[in-house]
Amino acid sequence: MTISVTLRFTGDLLNPGEITTMLNVVPRISRRKGDRKISSSKKEIISKFGLWTWKSDDPSNTLTIDDHIKCLKDRFQHAYDLLPNLPNVDNAWVDICIVDSEGEGGDSSVSLLLSKESTVILGNIGLSIEFTIYRSIPEDE
Repeated sequence: MTISVTLRFTGDLLNPGEITTMLNVVPRISRRKGDRKISSSKKEIISKFGLWTWKSDDPSNTLTIDDHIKCLKDRFQHAYDLLPNLPNVDNAWVDICIVDSEGEGGDSSVSLLLSKESTVILGNIGLSIEFTIYRSIPEDE
């Protein structure tokens, strides 16, 4: 199972540099509405909205959901009061993403258990929580 926690801010007038300065955290991805980039297929892509995201890192793929939430706390606890009220942010949320590629055949459920501490941390952040869950079926099924 692969787990990640992402903090996302979007907005038409969002200024990623201002968010970075206010939070004193470097984002994984940031862009302004109208920014242009060239895709790997050589097509120009124009951003339809501003975006600022931070994502927990787990190169070893060994962290639990509670570990990821603790990383979020460690990185943003100093700014909890800012998160719900950042300038020019139209939408702000925490995305908890789980990808399960190890489930047994025919089992369509994915479960996780949040500790009481993680529940308190998420409540203290003051943002909506989105759970994104994918179940990859092994190729031999």
